[in-house]
Amino acid sequence: MDAFHIAGGTYMEDREGESHTPNRRTATGWALAGLAAACLAAGIGCSSFKTPSEDAIATVNGVEIQVKDFTVKLRNALNLAGTPAALQESSLEALKREALDELIEEKLMLIRAERLRLKVTDEELKKRVEEIKKDYPGENFAQVFGGEKVDYKIWSEELRKRLLLEKLIDQEVNAKITVTDEEAQEAYQANRSKYYAEESVHVSQIVVPTKEKADAVLRRIQAGEDFGKIAQEVSTGPESAKGGDLGVFTRGVMPEAFDRVVFSLPEGRTSKVVKSPYGFHVFKVLKRDKGRWIEFADVKDKIRLDLMKVKEEKEFRKWLDQLKSEAKIRIDEERLRQVKIEEPRPAETGPEGTRPAPGKG
Repeated sequence: MDAFHIAGGTYMEDREGESHTPNRRTATGWALAGLAAACLAAGIGCSSFKTPSEDAIATVNGVEIQVKDFTVKLRNALNLAGTPAALQESSLEALKREALDELIEEKLMLIRAERLRLKVTDEELKKRVEEIKKDYPGENFAQVFGGEKVDYKIWSEELRKRLLLEKLIDQEVNAKITVTDEEAQEAYQANRSKYYAEESVHVSQIVVPTKEKADAVLRRIQAGEDFGKIAQEVSTGPESAKGGDLGVFTRGVMPEAFDRVVFSLPEGRTSKVVKSPYGFHVFKVLKRDKGRWIEFADVKDKIRLDLMKVKEEKEFRKWLDQLKSEAKIRIDEERLRQVKIEEPRPAETGPEGTRPAPGKG
């Protein structure tokens, strides 16, 4: 439990809020990082506050941002920044400004969503919860909400808010953005060097601890026995269960001595015994792919997606800055200046090993 000090009293915060997103936010950041933030633990608050108007640290078009919400945001920023006591005063003030700016931008978007009469239905919320549950097999999801650490109602309503912001950004920004084939083609030509597939080999190996065993393996292969079956039988490598399949490699990924061997072998051929600190190896090249230029048709969809993300982030920032320029934003500078934070005492430290709420991390 962290203690936040402000003129007029000490306020104790004991609930999780939103994850702090350093630097400037983007459309992707608000939709994805915001969604993850919705999945943080949201315990039952034990704060004692005065009337809302007395606890407002800022107003956005007349709508208040309360001190309790600001301190939740600030605490999460501090958790990411490290030990509060180790921060210089200037760094703490910068984090406070960043946290408040995020809350102001969020409030602007929520006001905009309300003006557009956007809603997140119970069915939409249920669908997203079901998607999150897939990361928590069995009873793990329900167990997260079994104690007082996480309050499901608070958590789900925070998730609903984040889904609303996703819907708003999709409608106001993303739906208005397109990327043409011509733009994708221009990006392909401008970054031609990125679309070259290096020479690669698909390799299997058998590794044994002695030269004698490796020689015996080689004789069995030369006698016509199946490489994969021998690997499953005698290889000490972790890939032995897969018939010794190491996967696909380009030059420079494997040790240099291995590179020299496997990149000199024709497809389907087996190497001589190769010594290494790990034992004695016999390699087989399953497939070779020569270096080649990747055709535009093969990467067009990815290029368009990348260009779409760049445009979305740029347009999102313009859209949000426009909302801010048209808004009436008032910050209580004195109240902001007086917000302080203490290191939690040892007795206040939460239990170790507690699993985070769904979506966190």
